[in-house]
Amino acid sequence: MREKIAYFVILLIAATLSATEFNYVLTKGGDSYGSCKVDVARRGGGYFIKANAKAEEGGAARTVDEQITLDGDWLPTDYSLSVSSPEGDTRITAKFGEEGATIEGKLGMGEFQTAVESAVPLSVWSENIGLASLLALLERADFSAGGKSEFAVLLPNKVKTATVTLSVTGQEDAAAEIHGELDGGWAFDATYDPKNGVLSELTVAGGFKAVLSKEKKAEAAPQKAAGGHPLTKMMLSDKDFVERTRKTKKLEGSLAMNIPEGAFERLYLNHFSQEFAGEISKDKAVGSIEVKMIGHKVTNAPDWPLYYPLEGFDEEYALPERDIDSDDPAIIERAKKIVRPAKTLWDAARGINLWVYRNVEYDEQRSAGAKETFITLKGDSRSKALLSVALCRAAGIPARIVSGVLWADGATDHTWVEVYLGEKVGWGPIDPTLGEADKIDAAHISLWLGTQAPPVFAKDVILQDVVVED
Repeated sequence: MREKIAYFVILLIAATLSATEFNYVLTKGGDSYGSCKVDVARRGGGYFIKANAKAEEGGAARTVDEQITLDGDWLPTDYSLSVSSPEGDTRITAKFGEEGATIEGKLGMGEFQTAVESAVPLSVWSENIGLASLLALLERADFSAGGKSEFAVLLPNKVKTATVTLSVTGQEDAAAEIHGELDGGWAFDATYDPKNGVLSELTVAGGFKAVLSKEKKAEAAPQKAAGGHPLTKMMLSDKDFVERTRKTKKLEGSLAMNIPEGAFERLYLNHFSQEFAGEISKDKAVGSIEVKMIGHKVTNAPDWPLYYPLEGFDEEYALPERDIDSDDPAIIERAKKIVRPAKTLWDAARGINLWVYRNVEYDEQRSAGAKETFITLKGDSRSKALLSVALCRAAGIPARIVSGVLWADGATDHTWVEVYLGEKVGWGPIDPTLGEADKIDAAHISLWLGTQAPPVFAKDVILQDVVVED
């Protein structure tokens, strides 16, 4: 089984490192042998690669699935391999750390669980298919003239370590010709463009080859929140504009809006830093609004990690829900890394806010849930808020979505976050789009609570006689 499936190593293009899908035709002796689909995506500060190959030879069908999660240096953190064939099924998972890897699974009729020690960081190399492992090694290789790179790898099927050597044997325009060898194993030749991340041809010793299908699945078009008029990327890149907004200490004006049926319970007009005075009914709100930039005494937040369970909040704000994927393993792992240095609950929440602010590129045309935003690292203010809440809940910090209006030379739709800091402090605001925390500026006019899209957008809110103090 191992010998035949080894020839599934194929041509791979992964230049964009965003959520991208490629399809391939596998050939053997010039004849069609099977197909393979490869997905490459950004995930947190690292990468995620998934490959699925299907082939048939002599009436025997084989399916190979491989997934690998990598950190920002293209070193694996998690790996899984699944092989289904007439000879039997294989299921293997591995987790990587500073001292090696722990692996478990099923080979043939036997199950195993063991640790493999290593004094150097391990990559992974699957003799069955090698798609994700090959890309990860190529991204780390030395492509200078005559460059040679050696990598310590885990061979999951053999539950041992080995060495893979990649050598540059020539140069063709921007691409390098690569010869690869596994000690005591098979070899391949490839042409790879390191600048664009394109492996244009790969031939496994023995004459097996793979070719990129002419049909490439287009990346799904980003979705803009229906009816919304968010901040633009140009606004956020204008330092003077952002500075003026952040200096808003007080905002006063009149507000009027209709309240759609079923949305009354989500209304959020009065809280610590905002006061609404007027008429509120089941179908409308009309009155005056005053917002102040006020601190929430965050120094009274509990120590971190928590020594006792938090009380005084609705349990729903600590649980996963639609678009808040706080139970996603990758999000949980990233959340734990972010909050690890924190000394207080507020430090932990502020750290998550800062991570999303710095790592998720603002894109007003893209609105998505936490998991997709975590993978693409792009999104509007709602996307960034959803990811922030997911990371907070994954770390054990209750958090919720606030949506409303940002008054910035007019009204724009905006979304931010509140985190629960204990009974002594209550709910404190963070804004992962503007990078503000606690004393966020008074240009934030909150209207609604909840993960769902706002029932009323800025264009439907009447704001008049607005006076801003800085």
